[in-house]
Amino acid sequence: MNRTAIDISLSGATGTVAERHEVRDPGRVADVVGTYPLHDVASIDALVDKALDAQRDWAERTAMQRWELMRAAADTVPHEELATLLVREQGKPLAEASMEMQSLGIVLDRYRPHAEWLAESNAAPRSGRTVRHRPFGVCGVITPWNWPFRIACALTVPALIAGNAVVLHLSPSAPLASARAFQVLADALPEGVLSIVTHPDPRLASRLVEHPRVRKIAFTGSTGVGRTIMGNAARGLKNLTLELGGNDPAVLLEDVEPTDELADQLVGASFATTGQVCMAIKRLYVPAARVPDYVAALAARLDREVVGHGLDQATTMGPLHTRAQRDGVQRLVRDAVTAGATATEHGTLAVDPEQGWYMRPTLVHGIAPDAELVAEEQFGPALPVIGYSSVDQAVAWANDSEYGLCSSVWSADLDRAFQVAERIEAGTTWINKHGMTAQDPEAPFGGVKSSGVGRISGSWGLNAFLEPHSVLA
Repeated sequence: MNRTAIDISLSGATGTVAERHEVRDPGRVADVVGTYPLHDVASIDALVDKALDAQRDWAERTAMQRWELMRAAADTVPHEELATLLVREQGKPLAEASMEMQSLGIVLDRYRPHAEWLAESNAAPRSGRTVRHRPFGVCGVITPWNWPFRIACALTVPALIAGNAVVLHLSPSAPLASARAFQVLADALPEGVLSIVTHPDPRLASRLVEHPRVRKIAFTGSTGVGRTIMGNAARGLKNLTLELGGNDPAVLLEDVEPTDELADQLVGASFATTGQVCMAIKRLYVPAARVPDYVAALAARLDREVVGHGLDQATTMGPLHTRAQRDGVQRLVRDAVTAGATATEHGTLAVDPEQGWYMRPTLVHGIAPDAELVAEEQFGPALPVIGYSSVDQAVAWANDSEYGLCSSVWSADLDRAFQVAERIEAGTTWINKHGMTAQDPEAPFGGVKSSGVGRISGSWGLNAFLEPHSVLA
């Protein structure tokens, strides 16, 4: 196992560094994975000024010229090397990290037709009603630790294609692999068009949000932080795209049998990235009389999981990212058991649990529908299974949440599944699937209620970083 520590540089840090911050391996917390330099507020101001200067020339290029420059750079990112680094700083298994570190090329390929549309639209002849699509100028992009590179690509790529300059603030607890990959892209672009920063002190991100010359903020992360960003951005009337927390319900109708195939789908949708995914199933509603059958099928599937370090070949589930995250999920499970629920742990723990923030996948049943484990976004490997007496009750429980990111309905009767799906309050409702592998890259993605503001993905993702300008004769 590669346990060498690396040091990375970050945009604009030269001459402003008071110290370097350590990043530790959540699977081997004694190991320092690497370090990065700390910025100060003055360096954020300088990067924004440089971005504003660079953006003017960047916006003069066509969208396809911008896309082509970025696509060529994507092929030079050292995916395999950075996947190993991502495992060591984030905790996820290597197969998952390898997929994530290929995100830049994948996202760019998906945006090619939208770049072509923008180039053609802005080159269309003038008429009595002419609509051009203009970039905002400088955009601040702030991203989380669970899928740090993939989510940053999903926001940064359309922002740059649109003609904006971007100051990208990566998660301070897992920035190393993403910073190195984005530096490859930044080096291929005109200086100042893309800058990479991070800091464990939230005041640096707050300065980016509040900066008077940053006109657009795109953020993915918790609802609590999203509320803070919205409040801080309000003073400048900034345009916002916020993809926030989720507490995704999955509703299984009476005709769904607890087969091995179903259990495999549900486990994949619930426990990927050790359950630390905004669009994971976090509440499973099943017919009350069948709860034991569904729990047994899920338990049999989860017993095949191997919990360990992400670089170990046998590992299928890594540690949680932080001690606070693990301890919080364990507390929710303990509280549910104290209140009368049954919790069962599954899988094999193939590592000394004292080495990192490990937790075996856990099923909880016999739980009240308003228990904290059900009502809150646990963001970890614990799945409550709740029995309902009627579909109306299941829908009511599914909607009884401040969140509304994603959801799913499962049934062999597609017409009935669609009827139920249309009653659920969510930005996305899948039929007979759920989670990252179920996403449609051309469908709008985002939440309702406390799960977000705005949409990303496909044409919605590009338009989130553009302002229409109508010229009327």
